[in-house]
Amino acid sequence: MIIRRYGNRFHSVSMDFDPAAMTEVGFRKDGVQEWDAEEFLAEYEKVREVEIIAESGDPVQEKAEREMLEDLAAKFNEIHDALEEGQFLAIESKMGVDYPRTRYHRPTIGDREFTYTLDRPLRLGVWEKKTA
Repeated sequence: MIIRRYGNRFHSVSMDFDPAAMTEVGFRKDGVQEWDAEEFLAEYEKVREVEIIAESGDPVQEKAEREMLEDLAAKFNEIHDALEEGQFLAIESKMGVDYPRTRYHRPTIGDREFTYTLDRPLRLGVWEKKTA
């Protein structure tokens, strides 16, 4: 399950990577589960943190961004699919602090290729129940 902290609660979320959105790397509450943050932190601990980033280039700007987001989603899903029973994948990047945004550049004037990347990695934490 994918989770994210919103204030004093943790919520289950679903991935929403959309090149047409204002925040292209997004996650939405899915309403499946939520916990009080203090209770969650008393019961679970972060066992590792992973950072992922992606990059793509194409002469068509929208295609380059879409391919970069698809690559990011594939890396995200690979980590999520490798979770063990009872583990959660938490979005650790914070909005307004270190949340990733898509960026593009063209190395030289007249270059026909757009290169898309994230301005900072997407930070993910793997959480599991504390052991006694």
